Amino acid sequence: MKDVFVVEAARTAVARAGKQSWFTNVRADELSAIVFKELRKRIGCEDKAKQAELIDDVVWAATANAFMEQGLNQGRLAWILSDGSYDVPGCTVDRFCASGLNSISFATSTMMAGWGGDVQIAGGAQHMSHIPMGAGADVHPDLGNYMTLAAINMGYTAEIVARRFNVGREAQDQLAMESHLKCAAAQAANGGLGKAKDAIIPIMAKVPAKSAKGEVKRDGAYVATDHLAKAAAEKGEELVEFCVARDQGVRPETTMESLAAMAPVFMQDEQATVTAGNSSQINDAAAGVVLATAEGAKALGKKPVMKLLNFAVIGLEPDIMGIGPVLAIPKVLKRAGMTQDQIGLWEINEAFASQSVYCRETLGLPKEKVNVWGSGISIGHPLACTGARIACDIFYMFQDPDYADVEYIVESMCIGHGHGAAAIWQRVK
Repeated sequence: MKDVFVVEAARTAVARAGKQSWFTNVRADELSAIVFKELRKRIGCEDKAKQAELIDDVVWAATANAFMEQGLNQGRLAWILSDGSYDVPGCTVDRFCASGLNSISFATSTMMAGWGGDVQIAGGAQHMSHIPMGAGADVHPDLGNYMTLAAINMGYTAEIVARRFNVGREAQDQLAMESHLKCAAAQAANGGLGKAKDAIIPIMAKVPAKSAKGEVKRDGAYVATDHLAKAAAEKGEELVEFCVARDQGVRPETTMESLAAMAPVFMQDEQATVTAGNSSQINDAAAGVVLATAEGAKALGKKPVMKLLNFAVIGLEPDIMGIGPVLAIPKVLKRAGMTQDQIGLWEINEAFASQSVYCRETLGLPKEKVNVWGSGISIGHPLACTGARIACDIFYMFQDPDYADVEYIVESMCIGHGHGAAAIWQRVK
């Protein structure tokens, strides 16, 4: 078995989906193409002949709504859109919220087995502004005989977790506020460029004038095509040029009082506790990593930063899909022959505060070591991108002096329809 390392990682900013999204005029396949271009630049593979020689495959994620601009085979077509070599193949995978992480696991596994060459690119993208979650779905008429159909809506499952495990509204709002405060602090670091400054690819885009606030100008920005912007301008929409170089959804002004004022969304009875404020956002983004064996890293002239030590997925009752990390994390630790006390940081996606509170408390995780730069509630949860976004940020956490003594970081998430996934990332010394 070969060792496989992550030698580069990059992502777009995470835009908040909707009419005011900073990426409302940039498509999912173009976001993916920009990530491909940047990763090739960072590994010195802009020459097509070199791409054909070194890059064995592209494993990309597009989930929940793999049609329209996310359809056909986004991994392959976005690679071509990026002006990548035709000789490099590409595929697209789906495990809903864990798709971006699973694409990395799939690529790593084939490379470890000697079936995937010495260099691959893996990651994922999601554009929830253009393709709302659930669009185009057609559920089999008999599915309701085997699961609660309401559980297809993940907000419903957040309410069930809160009720079944007695997670109160105040605890949920507290976690949500802390997520925004951690994310705001991370964005304020490095003179306002943010902790993720080396991760995020700056993109010049035409954005709605109302949303053009808090711009962080960066050199070397890619310029998004204007196909959608022209159509929007013709409809009379006011647009401005804006450098998208930070995550859009963070709300530094969040308080317990502002969260308490928000009405429940998914259920409206007297027990309802899940609001837009203590739920993850819907988002638009893309993220990817470059994987290489020792031979591949040498050929690229890149130093390995981290490796995927182990990976696990697990199934569970769809009604309580949010507790997935509580089951997946012990499974992956057991596979690796490790214990929780060996883990320095925990990146557990915040799909909803109800499930996040339950997972953190049930596993006994210290708050100060969980989601140190924020997570789904503050950064966002662009489904197929999330697992790759987290891996990308972990890549830079391992290079942050604040975490110089951390050797292992766990990445985990719950997954819609009753899954959990977990991975252990190890620093390469």
